[in-house]
Amino acid sequence: TPFHILLLYFPFSLLSDPQLARALYTLILELALFALALLSLRLTDWEVPRYFSVLFLFFCVFNFYAFQAIMEASPVLLLGLIYAGILFALRAEQDELAGALMAVSLYYWEVGGPFLFLVVWWAYRERRSRVFAGLGMITFALLAVSFLVYPNWLIPFFRAGMNNLRADFGFSTHEIFFHLFPFQNGIYAWIFIGILIIALGYEWNAALTSDYRRFYWAACLSLAAAPLLGFRSEMEHLSVLIIPFALIFAVVHDRWSSIGNWFTPLLLLIIFSVPWVLFFFALPLFGEITKEIIFLFLPSITVVGLYWI
Repeated sequence: TPFHILLLYFPFSLLSDPQLARALYTLILELALFALALLSLRLTDWEVPRYFSVLFLFFCVFNFYAFQAIMEASPVLLLGLIYAGILFALRAEQDELAGALMAVSLYYWEVGGPFLFLVVWWAYRERRSRVFAGLGMITFALLAVSFLVYPNWLIPFFRAGMNNLRADFGFSTHEIFFHLFPFQNGIYAWIFIGILIIALGYEWNAALTSDYRRFYWAACLSLAAAPLLGFRSEMEHLSVLIIPFALIFAVVHDRWSSIGNWFTPLLLLIIFSVPWVLFFFALPLFGEITKEIIFLFLPSITVVGLYWI
C-alpha cells in the first residue's frame, strides 16, 4: 500500500491495544460489507422484492469469500464499497466525488486495476474532466502530507512492490492451469488469458460508444476478469464480485419474470453453496487443488453470468 494512502489507516495506531484496534477495524469492514451489498443492489435500478433483499444480504455476508475477507481483516471490503461508490457517483454525475473515491483506491491493482483503467478511459472519452479534478486534488493533498511525514517513502515502497511481485503467495491462473493440465507447459493458461484480454478490449471499446448501462456492465466484467488475468491474488479479493452478482440476479429476475421468483433464489443458493461444499467435503480428500478450484469458480461463473444476461 503506498504511504500516502496508508495515512488513512493511521488513526488506528492511536489505540494502545492492538486487539482493540483490530476489532474496531474488523467492525468497519463488516459495516462496509453490509453497505457494499445495499449499494450494489441500488446500482441495478431493480425494484428488489423484500424477500430477495434479505437473501442477498445473507449471501453477501456469509458467502465463502466474504467470510475469508473478514477473517483476514482485508481492506478489499473497503475497496469493494469504494468501487460501488465510484459507479454510483458517475451515474449521479457527482464527478468530483467519483474522482476522490478513485484517489483512495489506487492500490491492490490485482483487484481493481482493469476496473479503474476503464473508469479513467471512459471519463476521458466522455469529457468528464471533473473526475480528474477530484482525483488530482485528493491525490495531491495526500502526497503532500505523506512527503512531509516521511520524505523518502518511495524507495522502500518500490522495493516492497518488487518483492511482492516475486513472492509466492495466493493463486494465479498460470499456477492453477499448470496443476490442472501439467503436461501442457502452461499453454492453456496463456490461451485463456489471451482470449480474456481480447474480450475485455472489445467490451471496453463498446462501452465507450454506448450508454451508462453498457459501461456499468463492462465495469462489472472488469472486476470479474481481474483475478483471471494471471496476476497473483488472494481468495478474499473475490468478495468485490458482489457488485456484478447484484446485476446478474437483477436481470435474471426481470428477464425471466415467470420463473424469476423461484429461479433467482435457486441460482443464489447454488453459487453460495458450491464453495462451502468444496471446502468441507472435497478439500480433505484432494488438498490444495480444491482451493484452486474454489478460487477459479467465482470469477469464472461471474464472467459466464455476465455474458448470459
